[in-house]
Amino acid sequence: MRFLSLATTLDAVSKTTKRKEKISLVARLLKEAELSEVCEAALFLAGRFFPENDQRTLNVSWSGLIGALHNVIDFRDDEFSKFYEGDTGEAIAALMESKAHTRQSVLFQEPLTVESVSDRFTKIALAAGKGSMKEKQSLISALLGEAAPREMRYIVALILNDMRTGLSHGLLVECIAEAFSVDIEYVRRAWYFTGDLGGVAHLAAEYGNRGLKQVNIKPMTAVKPMLASPVSDLKSALEIGQGGELSFEMKFDGARVQIHKEGGNTRIFSRGLNDVTESLPDIVQEVNKRVRASRFILDGEVVAVDPTGKPYPFQVVMQRFGRTRDVETTNQEVKLLLYAFDILLLNGQMLIDEPYWKRREQLESTLPDSMIAERVVTNRLRVAEDFFLRSKEIGHEGLVAKMVSSPYVPGVRGKHWLKIKHTLDTMDLVIIAAEWGHGRRSKWLSDYHLAVLDEETDKYTMVGKTFKGLTDVEFQAMTDRLQRIELSRSRGLVRVKPEIIVEVLAAEIQESPKYESGLALRFARITGIRDDKKPEDATTLKELQATFDVQFRYKAR
Repeated sequence: MRFLSLATTLDAVSKTTKRKEKISLVARLLKEAELSEVCEAALFLAGRFFPENDQRTLNVSWSGLIGALHNVIDFRDDEFSKFYEGDTGEAIAALMESKAHTRQSVLFQEPLTVESVSDRFTKIALAAGKGSMKEKQSLISALLGEAAPREMRYIVALILNDMRTGLSHGLLVECIAEAFSVDIEYVRRAWYFTGDLGGVAHLAAEYGNRGLKQVNIKPMTAVKPMLASPVSDLKSALEIGQGGELSFEMKFDGARVQIHKEGGNTRIFSRGLNDVTESLPDIVQEVNKRVRASRFILDGEVVAVDPTGKPYPFQVVMQRFGRTRDVETTNQEVKLLLYAFDILLLNGQMLIDEPYWKRREQLESTLPDSMIAERVVTNRLRVAEDFFLRSKEIGHEGLVAKMVSSPYVPGVRGKHWLKIKHTLDTMDLVIIAAEWGHGRRSKWLSDYHLAVLDEETDKYTMVGKTFKGLTDVEFQAMTDRLQRIELSRSRGLVRVKPEIIVEVLAAEIQESPKYESGLALRFARITGIRDDKKPEDATTLKELQATFDVQFRYKAR
């Protein structure tokens, strides 16, 4: 399949707001692809070059991309700015069209295919060591030099992780089901189990429902975690439980982890499906020493504690994630504890479809009590309130209420799990741009533009700005990070790839015509940098609207 066919389809998808039309366009493209191309085509449509659980990255900076583009055509920075209207890929495509007379050689080259573009991305990712940045730039230059302007728009978008087509992963699941006439729930379940939409599309194309039904969770393949929906108080949680008993568990201010063991191999994965085993050798040692099973998948949280056992804030835990050097020294400085609260697989038996109470029984028979999240099971408000107060006294965030008959549903934030926090619930927002600060902060990018994910358009929409919450050291580190993912700049504003998630607390959410979202944060403050989360984990516009509505449950609008 020519890459231009995929680009043309994505153009059409981005121009329509009709959900059914998007599905029809993408399904037709997938149906027309050769079996050998379905996997790569689906990944590109999802805005990826590798599956979610694949640890490879391109590691290409904005300056590296612009340098590669300069090798293809001669242009000035002000020429690029003339075409830029918020979409870098579109601006580069328009710039290329304006320079068409300078690159006639593209007419005499073999057309790019989905497979050939995928091969190029793999080579870029594999370039490592001394001189690798120059090699990556050379490979990108060669790829861009062979691309037509419309192809270039999406090659750049893939490199920058900035597709802007309105084609979310959830919508792509529907497209795969439509293309290959398979059950959408089988597609969704296979994706949650594997984190590989490309592989799932290929399986659907080759084997249909029969192949998808056979997909199971297995050790060493991270599963999308089940998520909890926020509720305002314990009474609301009990009302959702409709009088039945709920299991109220401690909610920790730590980092979500998934622990896999098969024989002598133990691996730990983050919430974002990244392998963080090398950063947590002490947790691996504790699991190998104290868990009474040889093959399992656990879900839980890692918490940092001081010498007295009092929990540290989340940011202290994150000092350990991603660190592979001086780990032993950091181990002594920051003690970590594992609290498991679910078990997905045990000695070959898949447990996710079993009710919560049965999974909890298996968990308690496999792990010592000290490694399991404390809980009470009740339908009485007073008992829940006492336990809620206990969690506050210990220093934890609150409680998670779980329906005792519920299955484990990977990747879903539903009503089976409900979280109740001691403070106003924080939001996970994406930094989409930053401005140079004023006065003492003038040397840093320190005024941050914050956005939520609009699932209808699969785009990030702004809801506010803040410069509050970070230390000087964090301002400097954030400035360095933002400059590495810069997309464009004009005057004092730097637009960046939507990659960095920050935890934000606001005094109030207000209606506002200022932003396209229609909502604005009042007195927003950054309370943490969530390196354990991916952009697609950001608070959604729908969730923010729900939080806004809760504000007015007891007062007039």
